[in-house]
Amino acid sequence: MSRFHAEAEAIIIRLLNCYTNLQRSKHEYCPGVELYPSEVHAIECIATNSTVNLTELSRQLGVTRGAVSKSVAKMEKMGLMRRYKYVSNQKEVYLHLTELGVQAYEGHKRYHESMDRAMKAYGDQLAEDAQQEILRFLQAYLEQMQQLD
Repeated sequence: MSRFHAEAEAIIIRLLNCYTNLQRSKHEYCPGVELYPSEVHAIECIATNSTVNLTELSRQLGVTRGAVSKSVAKMEKMGLMRRYKYVSNQKEVYLHLTELGVQAYEGHKRYHESMDRAMKAYGDQLAEDAQQEILRFLQAYLEQMQQLD
């Protein structure tokens, strides 16, 4: 194994471990509201789509409808969202953020802006060919990992 490959692989493993740990940890996106990333991403999906039902939310998040239903029920109890039906369609149940849910969504946006600031600054100072080479490397690594999956 070349030195480059060994160092790159070690860094990617540490990166994936860090990402996994972040996915298991709650973060406070607004005062008194701690959410797991999966929960705040459900909130983000509802905030950025005008009409979202449980089926659409499960599709967009890539999880089962049952998992989404359980998560939505939990977040409803927290006062982050509510379910509603349109007068014209009493069959479908849609989701809407409460004011607290909007605050959590805005906190999530601020969290990403602060997290992304350093990497954006780093990427912006790279030449276009260096940016493209990094992206090609990451794509090649992803394809290699997908073959093992």
